Amino acid sequence: MNRRIIILLAAIITGGTCFAQANESAPFTMADDSQWQKTDYVHRLSQFPKVHPDGRVWFRFEAPKTAQSVKLQIGGGSHDMQKDSQGIWNIVIPRPEPGFKIYSFNVDGISFIDPGVTPFYSNGLVSMLEVPFPDNDFYQIKDVPHGDVREHWFYSKVEQKYRRSFVYTPAEYEKNPNKRYPVLYLQHGAGENESEWTHSGLMNNILDNLIAAGKAVPMIVVMNNDFVYKPGDVPGRMALAPDWAGNFGQMLINEAIPDIDAYYRTIADQQHRAMAGLSLGGMLTNQVGTKNIDVFSYFGLFSGGTVSPTSITDKEKVKLVFMSYGSREGGANRLKNAADALNEAGIKAVSYVSPDTAHDWITWRRSFYQFAPLLFKD
Repeated sequence: MNRRIIILLAAIITGGTCFAQANESAPFTMADDSQWQKTDYVHRLSQFPKVHPDGRVWFRFEAPKTAQSVKLQIGGGSHDMQKDSQGIWNIVIPRPEPGFKIYSFNVDGISFIDPGVTPFYSNGLVSMLEVPFPDNDFYQIKDVPHGDVREHWFYSKVEQKYRRSFVYTPAEYEKNPNKRYPVLYLQHGAGENESEWTHSGLMNNILDNLIAAGKAVPMIVVMNNDFVYKPGDVPGRMALAPDWAGNFGQMLINEAIPDIDAYYRTIADQQHRAMAGLSLGGMLTNQVGTKNIDVFSYFGLFSGGTVSPTSITDKEKVKLVFMSYGSREGGANRLKNAADALNEAGIKAVSYVSPDTAHDWITWRRSFYQFAPLLFKD
């Protein structure tokens, strides 16, 4: 059997993992593992990665006996793992930087995801580790009424195929059959798909908590895929169609929105419709949303550039432009000036900088947490 296949099969069967400190001259030892707890996303048949109360994270991986080198790759770095007395590879990283981390294992030059954890989508399936931030309480699931997240399918004449969207309805939706709701169209980034605002972004937890606390109005949130291809399109950079914004705009304005208005109890007018997104989704919000002022009145760009006053054709119809970046992103330096220019032009604008974060999900969760309470209140 091919050596690559043997290694991959061994990894799938064992489902282990492992993190940092390494002295290759001595076998790995762990004196006491009684305080270690499984991290989020580890499935029931696996035990690793584990986290210690003092912040250390422990990965373990059982590779074939013939393996000469096993490395943990995480956050752009590579860490050599150590064998223990049973021949299982381990590594412990003390207090990794908080955030949402993509990681993989490399066995003798072959990389693959961790089969012991729930996979996430980021330009393909990846393994993720969640290292909590001090303020992570706002995106945790709590003992409050919870909304539903549904898969919704519709036919697109633009693409000539069925498309899937994810739709969040607030906890009260089924209890109030005569009530109609405003709608936020929320877009993902170039590395994700329509599932990631709930899977990675935990948007539903954030909004459940805000609504329960009376800080946000109950709303419907619709999450579509950014990538729209007409028959014959040849994807280019980032797998985008040649007219990526035009394709998306035709699908969203002419198909997705009428379909949602037909199937859900929406308030189907411009004043009760918002569009926002992260990274590429923010760019689409600017390229499509602000070009359709008759359709949307609220706009949110999370790490997705800024809006110029000259791009707004009818400022009287715009209720809010929200723009954000992580403090470690270059765009953070432009936010205040961009918001000031909009406000001076008579367009309400709010800027937000997420402290100590970069182009990552903590930035976008915080951005959504700041943005959602501003919607549909006037």
